[in-house]
Amino acid sequence: GENDTVAFSIPAGDLQKGLLAIANQSKQTLSFNPALVANYQSAALNGNYSTRQAILRLLQGTPLLLTTTDNGTLTIVSSRANDAEVAQASDKTLPAITVSAGSEDETVLNPGTSSSALRTSTSLQQTAQSVQVISNKLITARQATSLEEALKNSGSVVTIQSNRGTPTYWMRGYAVTSGATDGLSGSSNAGIGQGTAIEGIERVEVLKGPQSVLAGSSSAAGTINVVRKKPVTEPLHVLKVEAARYGECKTAIDLGGALTDDKAFSYRLNASTMKSQHSFPDYNGNHGDYLAPALTWKNDNTRITVGAEVNQARKSGPAGTIYANGRIQKLPEYRLGDKDDHNKMKTTNAYYELEQKLVGDWTFNSKAGFQSTASQMKMNETLDIAANGNKISHPLAYKSTNQTWSQQNDIRGKIETGPVTQTLLLGHDYKHERYASYDGSFILMTNGNVYNPDSLVFPSIGEPNSRTYTSKLIQSGFLFQDQIDVFDRLHFQLAVKRSTWNNSYLVGTRASTYTATKWIPNYGISFDITPDVTIYANLLNSFSGSAQVSRSGVQLPPTTGQSKEAGLKFNLLDDDLTLTTAVFSIEQKNLAVTDRNGFPIATTGRKSEGFDVDLNGSLLPGWDVTASYTYSDNKDPTTVRSTITPRHSGNVWTSYEVQSGRYQGAGASVGISGSSRTQNGPSNNAFNIGSSASTDASVFYRQPDWSLTLGVNNVFDRDIYYTSTTPLYIGVKEGRTWRLTGTYSF
Repeated sequence: GENDTVAFSIPAGDLQKGLLAIANQSKQTLSFNPALVANYQSAALNGNYSTRQAILRLLQGTPLLLTTTDNGTLTIVSSRANDAEVAQASDKTLPAITVSAGSEDETVLNPGTSSSALRTSTSLQQTAQSVQVISNKLITARQATSLEEALKNSGSVVTIQSNRGTPTYWMRGYAVTSGATDGLSGSSNAGIGQGTAIEGIERVEVLKGPQSVLAGSSSAAGTINVVRKKPVTEPLHVLKVEAARYGECKTAIDLGGALTDDKAFSYRLNASTMKSQHSFPDYNGNHGDYLAPALTWKNDNTRITVGAEVNQARKSGPAGTIYANGRIQKLPEYRLGDKDDHNKMKTTNAYYELEQKLVGDWTFNSKAGFQSTASQMKMNETLDIAANGNKISHPLAYKSTNQTWSQQNDIRGKIETGPVTQTLLLGHDYKHERYASYDGSFILMTNGNVYNPDSLVFPSIGEPNSRTYTSKLIQSGFLFQDQIDVFDRLHFQLAVKRSTWNNSYLVGTRASTYTATKWIPNYGISFDITPDVTIYANLLNSFSGSAQVSRSGVQLPPTTGQSKEAGLKFNLLDDDLTLTTAVFSIEQKNLAVTDRNGFPIATTGRKSEGFDVDLNGSLLPGWDVTASYTYSDNKDPTTVRSTITPRHSGNVWTSYEVQSGRYQGAGASVGISGSSRTQNGPSNNAFNIGSSASTDASVFYRQPDWSLTLGVNNVFDRDIYYTSTTPLYIGVKEGRTWRLTGTYSF
């Protein structure tokens, strides 16, 4: 309600913009006449306030008053007679603006805050780190069907697909080893954002640079944080129907609202079901089902949300080709296995989030999640392909199970001394993960030719019959964080974590255990040159305590990394457009890579240097734009090279919607994404994959209660390849694909 405190982050500027931001950030309905507030400016507002307090702070120094209408809506009136007359006269032309509970993620491409980069709700402008937010508005506008498609909007993220069809994400030249969901560290085995279908995602945050202190993730690259849709207090009922190429059909529903008159109980329910007859290029069809209920209860001092997700899917084998005779082969169909090759997954998530007010400005926060994933793969895996295209393969019957329990508890609060405000956080993290894999017997098969897709017919694959590997990982850490704001313009962000990793492995009959502990410090500083321009720098550390044992049985030291970054953040066009630029240098030590026989060897590590640029927002009313570009120069000192990401990667997307007149709501969008050439494979047998660019376009018609979008991806039907480590499998992205989406609000 209006008495709950919210962490507001509102830059100085137009009063109207400030009031809209309060309504958005507090999810409170606020009604006012635009003519009344048109000529006033307001100061910046950062901190925890009730909605009422926040509005009153913005109205300071104006003759405007805050009142409540008969039905309880907050509204703004003037204490001056002539102002009232002005407002009355303009009432005929300008309706009152009412901002209801639609979240910022659904209305803009550049939301102002992130709660995961520093755990506390801090404005992105003042966060001393490059963070790109892919908002729900952008995910919806681009008709994304997966996390991989949503991440197309980040030039910093390069997706690499394995020959088993699983995507891995690379950032600034390094693999992202585990992600986070709602800021909670995820599984390092089950895949990033696992269990949350695109229908359940509110936003995706690309946190660049190591996040070992916050998320427990060990990657030197950064972390991808998926934020789920949460219960809302205003009624929400949306039905979505989608049809696409390959006979794909999807139905989804998004419901939410208050369950009691006082809005103490609220809920959200997302569900979807999808089936397709085929999948690219000519595999048998896919299907997916998703159900995600969530419930929130809150009063003046407590807010608790509990939720669950069940996600099951069948995904066809990956499209692929080979590198032979000095070039990538153009196959009649980009399929190397049987039409029925597939991977089935089922993930169940359960989670809670609690925020409890203590004395003064202090709160206790707790969140936890449990995830259980089972995956079963049946694929004809390529072992070798002769010069004439004859294929040697083996049937892969592979099963894995993964259970992860993650928890974060902390106490946070503010201490103000004169011009200095400190936001302190003292917390403890815990993650327990178990993983097991099972394999079938190894059989060699020599049948089929990749140049004749009709010959690629294989016997059905049996069940896995032996357990090959189990592991248990316990990660825990004590965290201390201090955000220091001096005179509202200078911001220090200091954090230290004592991180402990306990690993135990069972490979065949050989068991091993390993423990590593390290203090990890992070330092960040930002300075607001003007209210709209901030300069920042950081020094972030990464640490991976997972065990690697060399061929001779020697324990390799844990991998550490350090990232240095500096940049500028700009709020342009009255906060409608956000630009972030960053230069970075990352170095890893004791990086374990596999030698030609598949055994780990320790190396001096990898270096990457470069810069990136992210632009998000609106240029004019109705004209949206998002663009990002990363230049990353990677130096790999090892003789055995891992996958090398492209030096240049980027994307630009723009959309225009007619704002008035007969064609109001009609519009079109176009996007281009691409990357430069890459050198792939081991250095004694390297091969090149050329640069590529793909164009997407759509036309749409949006009305208050319904919308229709027709999109075409890869308009020019280009052959676009994933970078790969082996010439025997090069992933191929989908050809031209159309998708028709209709939504109806009831």
